[in-house]
Amino acid sequence: MEKYISLDTRLYVLVMSVVGCIVTVSIIAENNMQLQRDLITYPVDEHNKMLTTRLCARHGDVLYGIFSTVDKMQMRNIVRQQVQCNLNSIQHHTIFVIGKPRTQKEYDTMHEEQRLHGDIFILSCEENMNEGKTYTYFKEALQMFPCFDFYAKVDDDTAFAPDKLSAKIRSVPNDTPLIIGRTLSSDDLWLLSLKWIYYGFRDLSWTMRKNYTAGLLYVLNTQAIRQWIQLNPLSTQLYGDEDVRTSYYMDLIGAKVINLDIAIHDYIGANIYNQLTTWKAEITNTSLAVHKCKTPQLLSNAFASICA
Repeated sequence: MEKYISLDTRLYVLVMSVVGCIVTVSIIAENNMQLQRDLITYPVDEHNKMLTTRLCARHGDVLYGIFSTVDKMQMRNIVRQQVQCNLNSIQHHTIFVIGKPRTQKEYDTMHEEQRLHGDIFILSCEENMNEGKTYTYFKEALQMFPCFDFYAKVDDDTAFAPDKLSAKIRSVPNDTPLIIGRTLSSDDLWLLSLKWIYYGFRDLSWTMRKNYTAGLLYVLNTQAIRQWIQLNPLSTQLYGDEDVRTSYYMDLIGAKVINLDIAIHDYIGANIYNQLTTWKAEITNTSLAVHKCKTPQLLSNAFASICA
C-alpha cells in the first residue's frame, strides 16, 4: 500500500527542488563568467605601444599622469577640453593612468576612448588605490615612455598649469634623485593623524617621514624611479597611503626634496573634511596646482583660472 505524502511535504520538496535548481544554475553561470573572464585577453602592450609611438616621437621634459578609473570619463573629458592649458606640447604630455580592465566591456570602453583621444595608459595591475598602482605607474611609465626626464603623478581632482609647472621643474638641477611637490610641516601632523585613523591604525611610519610630499601632485625624475625599482621590486606597498609610501622610499634612496610650497594648494571652497584649512587658497598667478576640485564644474573652473 502506497504511503500517503502530505501536501505540505510535496510543497516542501517542490520548493527545495526549485531552490536547488536556482543555486545550481547560479554556480554554473558564475563559473562560466569566471571562465570567460579568464579567457579575456587584454592586448595592453599593443594598446600602450601606440601611445609610446606618439609620446616618444621626440625627447620631452615632463609626463603628467592623471590617475583615473574607467568610470571617470566625464572628468577626463573636462580635462581634455582645457585647450587654454596646453596640456600637450613639445616639452610635456598629459595622459590618464588606469588599472587593467576587469572585464571585456571595460577594456572595449578604454580601447574606444584610446582610439578617439590617444591618451589612455593602461597599467598591468588591477585598479586600486593603495595596493601598488602608484609604484606600477612610475615603473611602467619609465619603461614604456623612456623619453622623459620627469614623471608626475596627478590626482584626478587636481587642476594644474602644465606650462608654468614644466618651466619650474626644468629650472631644478637634475643631477640627483628628486621628488618635487608640496611637503607637509610639523603643523600639519593632525592631517596625517586623520589618515592614520582612516586607514585603520595600520601604519605609524608617517611619523618618521622627514619630507612627506602630499599626493595631489608630485614629480619624480628618472634617477629616483630607477633607484626605487632597484631597491624594491613590488613589495614596495607595505601598508596604508601610497603617497606616504612613496615618500618613505624616497627617504631610503636619499632623494632630494624640492618643496613647491604654497604654489600647490587646495580649492578655496573645498569641504573641511579630511584636509588642512591652512592649505585652502585662492588661485593666483603664482598657483601651479589646485586640489579638491571634486565636481566637473569645479575642475573646469579651476583649470580656466590657473591657466589664465
